[in-house]
Amino acid sequence: MAETKTKGEAYEGIAFTFCKVATVALICGRFALPVAAVLCATFFLLAHVNRKTDTRCVLGPPLLVASFWVLVAAGWWVWNYAREPFLALLGLGR
Repeated sequence: MAETKTKGEAYEGIAFTFCKVATVALICGRFALPVAAVLCATFFLLAHVNRKTDTRCVLGPPLLVASFWVLVAAGWWVWNYAREPFLALLGLGR
């Protein structure tokens, strides 16, 4: 007899898959990282909203994992698109 998963467990399973993709992209890819990180964060947030309290991810709770990947996506964006204007604002630009 197959065990039925809750909605939170299903979302966490999808989120864990994107967590693995985002980890590989962090090491190897350039444009795959922000997409995978946002999807990972989205599905972990959905798992959290649907009362999933633990994950297979090393960081643990879905909300913590989602927060990490939001920070990674934001950091990627700042590094690629906002770095030069920000440095110029500080008088440190080229």
